[in-house]
Amino acid sequence: MDNTDNKQTKLPEETNAAVTTLFAIENLIKTHISHIETVKAELAKQAEMFNDILNNDEGYKKAADEGKEINKKKAEAKQNILKSPSNASLNQKIKDMRQEIKELKGALSNYLQQYQKIADTDQIESEDGEVRQIVYQAHLVKLTGKFSR
Repeated sequence: MDNTDNKQTKLPEETNAAVTTLFAIENLIKTHISHIETVKAELAKQAEMFNDILNNDEGYKKAADEGKEINKKKAEAKQNILKSPSNASLNQKIKDMRQEIKELKGALSNYLQQYQKIADTDQIESEDGEVRQIVYQAHLVKLTGKFSR
């Protein structure tokens, strides 16, 4: 038998370990995604059952209806307050500042990623002398609908 056609290049041991680890982590991710979806579905069923129980209880139903009426009155009062130009201006200023903070946090996140890559550290000292740690929280987003390529 001729072995010249079956020669395989041996990969370094670290590469084999890294690939094995990668596949193990990928498998764990897929298992966890599946488990999360299963628990979400069960949670939806349980929440629906509980909501049905609440909606069938006369005392709860009465309190919920009263709460809706109060919330409606509260919204109307807020709209009346916002009819004043100075109050509407203040409300818009608050909304704009919240949006600015959101944008600044997004930019800061990008800068921190760049800093961490360049400086090879997960800590930075702020202007007030406090040492802060760079922390990330990863999550998955489906690539369907508006996220599809």
